[in-house]
Amino acid sequence: MRDSFERIVNILVRAIIAVVVFLLFLQSIFSTSFIGQIPGEDGGIQDHTLNVADSPFLHLGILLTVTVVSVVLYRAYQKREHNIQHIGLNAVLYIIAAAGFLLGTVWILATQLYPGSDPAKVCHVAAQWRAGDFSAFEQLVDGEEGYLFRYPFQSGIVLFYYLLMGILGTENYVGLQFVNLLALTVSYYLIVQILKQFWKEDKAAVILAHTALILWEPYMFYITYLYGIMPGMACSLGAVYCVVRYLGTRKPLYMLPAALLMGIATVFKMNCLIYLAAIGCFLVYDGIKGLLEKEQGKRAGKSWLISFLFLAVMGVGVAGTNVVVNSYVEHLSGYEMPEGQVMLSWVVMGLQEAPKGPGNYNGFNGNVYTKSNYDTELANELSKEALKAQLAWMGEDPVNNGLVFFARKTAYQWNDPTFISLDRMAGRDSKIEMSPAVLSLIEGKGCTYLSIWLNIVQTLVLLGALFYLLFTCKKTKLYELIVCVVFLGGFLFHLVWESSASYAIPYYVLMIPYAAKGFTEYIRWADRALRWLMEEAADRKKEDIRGFFSRKNAPLIGSAAVLLALLVLFGQTDLFKRTIAFDDDLKGFHASEQFYRTGDWTPED
Repeated sequence: MRDSFERIVNILVRAIIAVVVFLLFLQSIFSTSFIGQIPGEDGGIQDHTLNVADSPFLHLGILLTVTVVSVVLYRAYQKREHNIQHIGLNAVLYIIAAAGFLLGTVWILATQLYPGSDPAKVCHVAAQWRAGDFSAFEQLVDGEEGYLFRYPFQSGIVLFYYLLMGILGTENYVGLQFVNLLALTVSYYLIVQILKQFWKEDKAAVILAHTALILWEPYMFYITYLYGIMPGMACSLGAVYCVVRYLGTRKPLYMLPAALLMGIATVFKMNCLIYLAAIGCFLVYDGIKGLLEKEQGKRAGKSWLISFLFLAVMGVGVAGTNVVVNSYVEHLSGYEMPEGQVMLSWVVMGLQEAPKGPGNYNGFNGNVYTKSNYDTELANELSKEALKAQLAWMGEDPVNNGLVFFARKTAYQWNDPTFISLDRMAGRDSKIEMSPAVLSLIEGKGCTYLSIWLNIVQTLVLLGALFYLLFTCKKTKLYELIVCVVFLGGFLFHLVWESSASYAIPYYVLMIPYAAKGFTEYIRWADRALRWLMEEAADRKKEDIRGFFSRKNAPLIGSAAVLLALLVLFGQTDLFKRTIAFDDDLKGFHASEQFYRTGDWTPED
């Protein structure tokens, strides 16, 4: 029973993740999203997410090229693999982490950007606190609603920057960006350390995973984005590492650090609760598996009970940490923590159209809060009514109103190869005069070249993740998927919550190590396949061919053939163009000209 339970859960989780990744992969090879411009309702120009058609054959050709080159390099590696296996893995990982920190340092010093948009508001409030001004908690400040009156859940990150500013200074934004860089370096190192627990026999995959993380530019660019995302991610991954160490050693001593780190992470960003949800799933699974072992008379001890206790302690830790921080903020400011805008209004907003893209910020949450005269109960009721109306509208035509909306929203969040990292830096003031090369990279021709390159990389990452799910299905345990499940949680959460590629990127980056592992497995398979094709014994080839088409492999071959046939048929439909193969050139928006920065790409009137 226990073995069947493990197999079923493992296959089910992998299948769900594979479906999500496959859909993202299809969107990636048929279209590319980016922030463009369209005519606004006021007669001006507004930013809007546009899509350009992509070539799946180009991506296939690149995959074949990468495969050939990688097989050649792999054969060279095999000749020296014995020597490489004696290399100290931790020392190599330290060197890679240091190289990543150096790259981030170069970027911070080359840009020295001041914060913009929401990070500017957070930093401004933190600076006000340093000056003894806590008016952000007031209902009206200079005729506008106070920032923390509307968003009291931001008090934790404001407090963090308030404390840092006491050390670094109120306008030392470069110093604050270095804190982000440190958090990013720690996050990448923790991801690799977590997966190293499962890939101990595959040093090449571990090194490749860490290298791929620091070479993937979009998230590195976010070190200039002072919004608590990276510190929250570092603490969340610290909690995941503690849980993985507990599952490997069964030592309860990891319980308290995990609870504290998870609590601090949610103080930075409440979205970090997604990590807690993923951890909870694995601890519950572990507890149930322990109970099944106990029923079978195996010596399971009290591990199943400790797993449930571990989860309870983490829940208490999160709640307790937030209570302590809120109490301290109230003591520091002299204001009671306001109730703020209702969370349900963000769900409603996530299911509506917005100027920049489906589910993006459109002001609904603030409007319903003001309309209800700051009565949270009334705001919640109004949000419920709006949610029911939106769901009813989708229910009237589930395909055109529902499926198409979610497909467009998914592309908006996950199909921009830069994850709007360059857009987040464009137009911001700098402490220095940035070099022409840096400016070109942020908003010039360099931005175009980088976007084209990242578009290719994005397809390879998603394909590598699929390779991982396929090639490791029978030889890895479910626990190895814990970081991957965090990605799944982020995808599902932002399917209904307010959308933005900046919200999606911390979860997308979690798939890169799995993609690296998947490609190592794929290249090994490709090498074996090539050797098989070059075999001289014709009889052996015939036996292998007969074996390949045996009854044992018939279900897999049949399923693949059916899937391919369905995709070909679906590709001929109009729905395919509205959910996968987006092309806004057809709407007269000059999407290609805008993406490639060629010709006159001013939107038509």
